[in-house]
Amino acid sequence: MPDQPLSNTSSSHLAAEAFAALPPIMQARLIQSQRVILIANNPSIDTAILKTLLQPTDMLVLFNDFIHADFFAHHPLAKYLPKLLFFRQIGDSKLHFGLPPRSNNVTAILDMTKQAPLGILFGNAAYQFPMPCDDPNPADDSITAANRVLEIPEPLEKLIHSDKHCAVLSEQHKVVADYPIFTDIHSSAPTSGFLLYRLLLSARLHIQQKQKAETLLSIVMLGFNNDDKTAHFWEGHNWAFERQALATPPTGVKVIRQY
Repeated sequence: MPDQPLSNTSSSHLAAEAFAALPPIMQARLIQSQRVILIANNPSIDTAILKTLLQPTDMLVLFNDFIHADFFAHHPLAKYLPKLLFFRQIGDSKLHFGLPPRSNNVTAILDMTKQAPLGILFGNAAYQFPMPCDDPNPADDSITAANRVLEIPEPLEKLIHSDKHCAVLSEQHKVVADYPIFTDIHSSAPTSGFLLYRLLLSARLHIQQKQKAETLLSIVMLGFNNDDKTAHFWEGHNWAFERQALATPPTGVKVIRQY
């Protein structure tokens, strides 16, 4: 039998690497899922939209200090959906966005663990259980919220130490090898959403093989906008590149703009 073309072989290898980068508990759930929904931290997304969109066979991906935490933890359907949480490292500090001592949804995350499979990906480095004194820019996220949790509770600490539930994902993973970072900006990298989009976009080829399915896993991007109607936020992300990539998504990927 002749060898496969190099491009097909490379794609297959990259797909396997992307799949392997996910926490094992999420690998198993993805093989059983029909659709994965990545939900941006876009304030224009309301719970009415989520109630209409979500289906019992979905898997959800949430980012950093994600929106509508109580909905995802307690809604009659949403609470039973498997969830992958991604927390981006803040520069090269000990902190990750969305975890103590920064703004966080720790209470809701604990509730999520009681209802459905939960996986966690940490950007670049494992969670280091930092204290407020480790925050390089405390004024960016002052400790004022009444529901702020400053320490990780023991049940969640056990989950964070679990190789089954948690993994570390480099912002320089091969799935974003073509990403044009800004060399003059410290920690320039893809946005959390784009990094996970690329990871799952690649992994779905491997998932298709595991499922022995005729079609690739469906991906929905909710609230990821591709024009200047949305604020650019941090200048270390290459927003122009990401918006161009999402302007014409590949087959099986649906981008739902939300303003």
